[in-house]
This record gives sequence, structure tokens and C-alpha cells, in this order.
Amino acid sequence: MPKAVDHDERRRHVTAALLRITEREGLEAASVRTVAAEAGCSVGAVQRYFSTKDEMLHFALRTVVEAERERLRHIRLGPGGMPFPDALHATLLELLPLDARRQGEARIWAAFYARAAVHPEFAAVIDELNREARDNLCTVFAYAESVGELRPGQDHNALAQLVLAIMDGLMWSILMHPSGAHQDHLSAVDAAVDLVTGRSK
Repeated sequence: MPKAVDHDERRRHVTAALLRITEREGLEAASVRTVAAEAGCSVGAVQRYFSTKDEMLHFALRTVVEAERERLRHIRLGPGGMPFPDALHATLLELLPLDARRQGEARIWAAFYARAAVHPEFAAVIDELNREARDNLCTVFAYAESVGELRPGQDHNALAQLVLAIMDGLMWSILMHPSGAHQDHLSAVDAAVDLVTGRSK
């Protein structure tokens, strides 16, 4: 009897190979051929799951997003958890490319953004993820305001957009910095939290 193939698992295996290449050499080094070699399978096997590099990139971005969600699950806000300023600070640090693994993930984001500038289907995915992030932030802001940890009367949607813009800017700045994250980037995270929360030191 033929052995059953877990197609989702094979796609994740191929995607992990793409992420490793991206982490080491950047996305420009990734192709169906190089991903197949990294994954230890044939080009034909890769093409059974991803017919193009763009299709691989779509799946890779979803994989990166899920990895980020998983890392954020330990950051708890509310009773028994962190105060809002500390939770926001921890979240920003967790999402920035501060180590090799997250730099590889950030390169996937960067490549996706570059394609989104000229391809509507990529832009639609970014817009969907941004809407989800804004909604999540607005929920957090509403809670923080209700417990007196955020100044009342602010436009939560505008505040969420500001946080996302700061995160995007820091991501690009770190990726463009030859030695990676610098103390200035970490100080910028502190400044962003102070700006949003009104926290004073």
C-alpha cells in the first residue's frame, strides 16, 4: 500500500529550507533549485508543492506570521500578567529582528513588501495582516485605557497605525545596519513605548 504523504508537512519542510537560505544569504539566493537542494529533495518535488518562487514566498510569510504569534503567546496582559507598558515593550522587542532567526524572518517580510509595491495580490496580503495587527492593538489599547494604563480619549486606530509604522521603520533600519541591531534601535523601542503610553522615567 502506498505510503501516505502529509502535504502540509512537506510544504513546511520546504518552507523551512527557504527560511534557512534567507537567513544565511538573503532571499535573492533562494530559488526552486537552491531550496530543493537545501531541503534534500528534487526540484520536481518542490514544484509539486510550490510552482513558483512567489508561491513559496506567500507560504513562507504565513509561516513567519504564525511563528511570531506563537512567540507572543507568552506575553500576557491583564490580571496576573504584565502592565500595559511592559507588555508593549516586550512585544516590540519580540517582533524586531534582533537575532539571526528573526533577521531571516524579517527578510521574508522585506521581500514581501517589495513585491507588494508592484503586485496587488501581495499588497492584499500585507493589508490583511496589517488590519489584523491594528485590530489586535486597538483591543489592547481599549483594555489599557479601561484600567488607567493609557491616557483616555486617544484615537486607538491612529495609535495602532503609529506603532506599526514605528515597527516597520525599525525593522528596515536594523536590516540595513551592517552589524544588525544597535543600542540606538533598543533606545528607540523605549522611546516608542514612552510616546504611546505617556510613561516617564
